[in-house]
Amino acid sequence: MKKLLAILLVLPILFAPTSIAAPKKISVTPLKFITDVGNNIDFAGLVLSQSNIVIFGSTSELSGSAAFVRAIDKTGIQQWKLSLDAGAEEIATAGITDAAGNIWIAGSFSPTPTQTVETATVTPSVNPDEVINEPVQPIREDMNYVGIWKVSPQGDVLSSFNLKLDYPALITSIAVDNAGVSLAGLTNVGKGNVGILVNCSSAGVCNTPIFIGTRDTTLDGVIRISDGAQIVIGSSTETILDKKVQGLRDGIIASVAKTGKISKVIRSSAAKASRSWSSATNTLFFGGEVITGKKIESSVTKFSNTFVPTWTYRFASTGAVFNAVGPSKSHYSFFASTSVITNVSGWNPKRASGLVIAFDSKGAITGAYSAAALVLPRAMAYSKDLGLVVAGVSGDTVSIFNLISR
Repeated sequence: MKKLLAILLVLPILFAPTSIAAPKKISVTPLKFITDVGNNIDFAGLVLSQSNIVIFGSTSELSGSAAFVRAIDKTGIQQWKLSLDAGAEEIATAGITDAAGNIWIAGSFSPTPTQTVETATVTPSVNPDEVINEPVQPIREDMNYVGIWKVSPQGDVLSSFNLKLDYPALITSIAVDNAGVSLAGLTNVGKGNVGILVNCSSAGVCNTPIFIGTRDTTLDGVIRISDGAQIVIGSSTETILDKKVQGLRDGIIASVAKTGKISKVIRSSAAKASRSWSSATNTLFFGGEVITGKKIESSVTKFSNTFVPTWTYRFASTGAVFNAVGPSKSHYSFFASTSVITNVSGWNPKRASGLVIAFDSKGAITGAYSAAALVLPRAMAYSKDLGLVVAGVSGDTVSIFNLISR
């Protein structure tokens, strides 16, 4: 009887419900303003090189477009500035740094002046919700040359090379490693937009371009793999490698072998929705937008090496998202948030507001960062020397902010 009583007393303890702690609420930390860096239309992006923030883009002049790259330090003081001359007109549209801190800039140019020049960038009007849309960069019909510039951390042009194409092209992404350079973008072959991938050696010898799609495909990101292959991301309404469109428009992830053959295609789709992938990191952390009717979201997903999603989030937003790799296998996403976010304390924007979310190696939200002047996200990067740096727009001006280390 005593043994039975003892067992009965122990049972409630053994089978008591386990208390699972609720996820910790994260407060929004202010980002520190560094400086304004110019007009939204001229700005294309930024990269971090050693102790400098390097800004690149194209200025619109009476004589046409002129590509530039310039560096500022963490206090906003300009360190150097270069004009990237290649022809009569040029635009700089993509950038990256290599392991040595060299800056690689890619763009398009026209070798001769044109009588009538299409505007290099078109900024849509502000919508009723006061959301400033990201400038849309159309394909310049006169720019059928692709240019690549390699610039030292001190601002010296180390090398430059170009490739003449049969069609005009817009470069959206660049990747570089010791073996060479890859460019992704889109071109117009007469029937519509076609994704384009260009691979070049470090010495400037470029292979025949690889085209993906025939009439409605764009490529917005490229990653180089150690075996010489590439991964490209973008969107399409076409059948690619026997993979048919599932939604109104699908995000696409494609593996391209060293030989130039497309070996695998993964489509990201949702019923009656338009999806796209536009931001990629070497850790296979991808970001893009999902539009379902009037509902717009930023989608971020961490993939395994076999393209299996390991964790994913969707945030109500204006769509565009920028991703970056942080310390200790962490990641950042930067987007214009339009709603409350679970676990982010006190965040309830009345209009679209730029917000950076930090994730740990397992995908848990560990931080949230913003600033009142951030409305439209334009760029984000992280380095050990400078930490997290973002560029955003309020009005027509691009401003640079960073995260204060604690």
